[in-house]
Amino acid sequence: MIRLCALLVLLAACGGAQRPVHKGPDDYLAALEVHGNKAISSSYLLPRLALTAALNRRSIDDYNLLLDTQRITTAYQKLGYFAVDVQARQERKGNALTVVFEVKEGPRAHSRVQIAGLPDDVSFDKARAVIPIADGERFDYDKYDAAKDPLLHLLLDAGYAHAEVEGSVIADRAHALATIRFAINAGPHTTFGEITVAGADGLLADSVIARIAFSAGDPYSQSKLEATQTAIYGTGLFASVRVEPNRDNLDAVVPVKITVTTITKNEVTAGGGFGIDPLTYNARLRAGWVRHDFITPLTTLNVDLRPEYAVERETCDFADLFSCKRDFRGHLLGTLTQQDLVFPDVRGEIEGGVDYVVWEPFAVLDAHVRLGLSSKFFHNKLEARVGWQFGVYEFPDRFVDKPTQVLLGIDSVNYIGAYTGALVLDLRDKPIEPTRGFYAEARVAKGTPYAGGDFSYTEVNSDLRGFVPLGPTVLAMRARVGAIVGQVPATERFFGGGISSMRGFGQRRLSPYAPSEFDGSLVPIGGAGLLEGSLELRFPIGSPKGIDIGGVVFFDAGDVTLSASQIDPLDLFYAVGFGVRWLSPIGAVGLDVGFRVNKFTTSEPGSEETVVPQIAVSEAF
Repeated sequence: MIRLCALLVLLAACGGAQRPVHKGPDDYLAALEVHGNKAISSSYLLPRLALTAALNRRSIDDYNLLLDTQRITTAYQKLGYFAVDVQARQERKGNALTVVFEVKEGPRAHSRVQIAGLPDDVSFDKARAVIPIADGERFDYDKYDAAKDPLLHLLLDAGYAHAEVEGSVIADRAHALATIRFAINAGPHTTFGEITVAGADGLLADSVIARIAFSAGDPYSQSKLEATQTAIYGTGLFASVRVEPNRDNLDAVVPVKITVTTITKNEVTAGGGFGIDPLTYNARLRAGWVRHDFITPLTTLNVDLRPEYAVERETCDFADLFSCKRDFRGHLLGTLTQQDLVFPDVRGEIEGGVDYVVWEPFAVLDAHVRLGLSSKFFHNKLEARVGWQFGVYEFPDRFVDKPTQVLLGIDSVNYIGAYTGALVLDLRDKPIEPTRGFYAEARVAKGTPYAGGDFSYTEVNSDLRGFVPLGPTVLAMRARVGAIVGQVPATERFFGGGISSMRGFGQRRLSPYAPSEFDGSLVPIGGAGLLEGSLELRFPIGSPKGIDIGGVVFFDAGDVTLSASQIDPLDLFYAVGFGVRWLSPIGAVGLDVGFRVNKFTTSEPGSEETVVPQIAVSEAF
């Protein structure tokens, strides 16, 4: 937390750094101003001018002044202000010079779209529908420039592999009209020719061939080429995949070459870090080994080891560090994956692992095994999974009173076996920091003695997310529902709170509570019912020193109850808040602050937490 705050302060300081003040008798550029501008703000224009670099440092470069005048003119023309007039003048105060750009914007042009050269089998209405510019709307060069690609893609999908699209804009200053003209040279109608595969043989070549979405003689389609590349790369068996049609000439038959590069057989990773959770300060190491081509070219072995050294926060006196209670924790997991198990796109997994972890109500030592099958459909947008899992769970330490131990079932060894299933539909534009689309996940687990366990229960989880672009702002929505009916295993219980949950509570603090075995204080024990919802507005703030900063405001609601039947959608905890994000190349990092807005009575668990800061690593969802 301290390091993060220091980083944010440093970023703010960088953004607000003052330029050195000019000293000496020579003329120098003291200020730049833009007057008369309404459509484009000065905060957008000024950082993009060459003269900005000369502020308080040197005099005015006439060549750069001419270029900057044209830059402002061009910025307006790209928005359809074809009659804009920009004039620059200089004002003097001693040897300090101020450059003022006077802008007369004029009217903004409206758009009119024309399409010429469409082949007979591509309707005008279909072509017009892929151009996201309505007749009569305000002209925007960026929208015009981006419209050529979907029109070309439509022609390529219609079988015209050699199609070309040329765009032009005819500016009518007198009538404030921008005529956007797309001229098409479709070329001959084409089909796929010979398909060759390079870089793989045997089972790997079979895996590539099984994912080709077209055959020789089929009408040419760019979408099928892209779907083929996505499907082959999605197997995880190849470091690179190139699907290249030979369009060097105007032949009606287009051969395709698929070139793959296999990934390195052995991959070793190592790392470590420090963390804080509700119970401990901890230091963690992580080591991993991935072996491809383990049994067959389609088999992968993954071994993951995560030892952890934890110091309990409540027992720690920084004046005497040796007084802190310490323990080791760990995680060892091995997974064997078989791609194309019997059928293409069917993945089989065998997983086994051993864990020792400590939670608020108990410490648990477990050994578990899992078998699973999964497959993806509709260009990897839909995934289905089924499986079986079994584990043995022992509780060497219990931190709640005796009645609660019996309630949770941690007074004895737990044998838990279950059959599982899941459906995942992912229609987002990208999985990290999405800006549009929809995501839905439904999971079910059926615990039964027939699966080898002592617990009979049914667990259902669902997760719905939606993303709507509102210009540069994104409206993000999420709803989560979870329920466990029957004998509820302690290790399956739900907890809420934290950066990816209800942010009015700290990590895992939204939960039913029970008395501690030691001092009677309340300990979160989790529940069998969960309901959460979030609304977020994500927006850019700026880019000081080239560092992209974003902001978020949010509304969260949620509750976790002892039984699923106790969930009441009309009686939830609510929180509002805001956050700041550094939009780094590896994802968003920042700080969220949530403010509880209801249910503050002392009888409510976590009622002392009314303002909760959360360290954000990636978006909340």
